[in-house]
Amino acid sequence: MARLMIDDQDLGFFANFLGIFIFILVIAYHYVMADPKYEGNQC
Repeated sequence: MARLMIDDQDLGFFANFLGIFIFILVIAYHYVMADPKYEGNQC
């Protein structure tokens, strides 16, 4: 089934997945940068 159009269900799934992925990435970045025993967080 080769189709080039992206319907609303695929777009909603992609947007939802992308939002969750970015949210987890921001939380992981915050925990790495706010960790006091991490040596590389001096700006």
